[in-house]
Amino acid sequence: MSIRSKLKLPKEHGAWAMLYVPFVLGVMVAWKMSLPVLLLLLATSALFISRESLLVWWRAQKRGRQTDSSSQAGRLLILYGLIAAATGAPLILIYRFYWLLPLAVIGCVLLAVNGKQATEFDDRTVQSEVIAIAGLTMTAPAAYSVALGGWNQTALWLWALSAAYFASSVFYVKLRVTGLHAKRPEDKQRARRQCIVYHAFLLASLAALAVTRSLPLFVLIAFAPVLARTLWSLLKPAESLNLKRIGMTEIIYSLIFLLFTTLTFRLAV
Repeated sequence: MSIRSKLKLPKEHGAWAMLYVPFVLGVMVAWKMSLPVLLLLLATSALFISRESLLVWWRAQKRGRQTDSSSQAGRLLILYGLIAAATGAPLILIYRFYWLLPLAVIGCVLLAVNGKQATEFDDRTVQSEVIAIAGLTMTAPAAYSVALGGWNQTALWLWALSAAYFASSVFYVKLRVTGLHAKRPEDKQRARRQCIVYHAFLLASLAALAVTRSLPLFVLIAFAPVLARTLWSLLKPAESLNLKRIGMTEIIYSLIFLLFTTLTFRLAV
């Protein structure tokens, strides 16, 4: 049995990026590193990793079947919960970052909702994936605020931009997968329509932010690769699907997003 299986680590590679890229973004925009930031990193990582154990245990409970795997998942769930509590509690009790409490509550609610959907094998819909992204990208405002020691409007911008960026991959991958493997023609058309509507709205919103100087033009560069790849796929649908290659290119795009979004806020200081 691999280490990943023993520790019940999340299988989705993209989810790791959705958690840590916004976290690094928050730290880089704040441009500060401290012990509270490291404690937050440990707490959020423990909560994120606990999701897989929660799903295994939850599915076993719903089916009324107790197995060695579900028992192990239950023990790991408790362990990860204790790690999250031990590393997160000082942020509230010692450093008095009370504004982290609403974020923690929202994150746990989103985790529970997404977990319920996953136990019902309904976690691959656009709605469920967007909910998961909203929860994962909360690391951006949390890391930024903890690094600075306070909350301001930039934290919300980082959350909104991170969520909007990673939501793009949901519509893009749906477009690619259904374009080749749709069971019904209407499924293919729906995925294409949703992808067009989302990215048109995204482009219009970014352009409006740049034109009104709410954010510098660097924000357009941060999103340029994902907008370009989506446009290309809409105009020239691929005849094959390589999810591993898509995953690798999405990681590269996320690093570009990280760099230019950081510049967007650092140069505005």
